Amino acid sequence: MGYLNDFIALGVIGLLGAISPGPDFVVVTQSSLSHGKKAGMATSLGISLGCLVHITYCVLGIGVIVAESIVLFNIIKYLGAAYLVYLGIKALRSSNTLPKIEKTFHAMSTHHSLFSAFKKGLLVNLLNPKVTLFILSIFTQVISPETPLLIQASFGIEFAVIAFCWFSLLSFILDNPVFKKRLQSVQGYVEKILGGFLILLGIKVATITQ
Repeated sequence: MGYLNDFIALGVIGLLGAISPGPDFVVVTQSSLSHGKKAGMATSLGISLGCLVHITYCVLGIGVIVAESIVLFNIIKYLGAAYLVYLGIKALRSSNTLPKIEKTFHAMSTHHSLFSAFKKGLLVNLLNPKVTLFILSIFTQVISPETPLLIQASFGIEFAVIAFCWFSLLSFILDNPVFKKRLQSVQGYVEKILGGFLILLGIKVATITQ
């Protein structure tokens, strides 16, 4: 019963963490608006895999080392900040409008392009030290050396599945034809606003302290 309560509590916390605005939210929004729901779902899958990686090394104890090592923490922090700023600048320089989205969407249907969307989600999640600290702080409260391996694995899978479901739902919402039609006249501005948010998030990540 105790594990069930932990499972439910982790599910609620994981959903709230996924919903809260951050780099993951912005890159999924950007991918979905610019390239369609398939790209958004590919980005969502990358984010989910990133969550699994974070959870795995936190459970193994490496997360504690990262959190307590100033050097490792700063390396992850500045790499993540630089990548977010790079994505932001790329978005600011984009001249995409909604009519171009359909062509871009078909181009994104290739394996390589969907993999690029997947890789963007994965890197944004992996290089965000806030995710490491968030998962570490949560999982150290519910996992102990006595917790069965199967239970630990179920906690990790739950987190990843929740992230994928939420961001995939977001992709479907943003890919809705009615929604896209309303964005037709402001698509370029939306892209640049998202780019600005990515740059601001990059700066915010660079200022994170342990």
